[in-house]
Amino acid sequence: MNENGETADNINFKLTDELWEEMADLEGVPIASIVIWDSSLVDEDMDEPVTDENRMYVDCELYLANQTLLELYGAAVLPNEDSEPLVGLEVISTELSGLAEEGAVVQEISADQDESMVLTLTTESGRTLLVFTSAWIESTWDDLPDDEED
Repeated sequence: MNENGETADNINFKLTDELWEEMADLEGVPIASIVIWDSSLVDEDMDEPVTDENRMYVDCELYLANQTLLELYGAAVLPNEDSEPLVGLEVISTELSGLAEEGAVVQEISADQDESMVLTLTTESGRTLLVFTSAWIESTWDDLPDDEED
């Protein structure tokens, strides 16, 4: 890991001042699509076996309208700063997907006390979710993923 908190694979673990400045342009950008995976890179680090029902951390791909792709790893999703993380793959998926369908935007990019990235996702109606990430990769996308319900 270099001083910017990233590895050779461009996986970021810490939101440094330099990374925050680079990512600040993403604030206000709408979410075009989101894909939530049924496993997470942090699963093997958990004390108990992870099932869909007790899942607290997810890996997901956040496709933003400006062609930015954020691959989020070990993400915990909270309704607000004072709440516990959502639990259960279905609950987490429903909440994140619902927010995206409502036209949510990346309202704010910040860091927690450990310098991990936190995304605040908000809809026009004021519905908000906080996404605390263990690691992430920023890249670009050409095509949105296929909608499985089509």
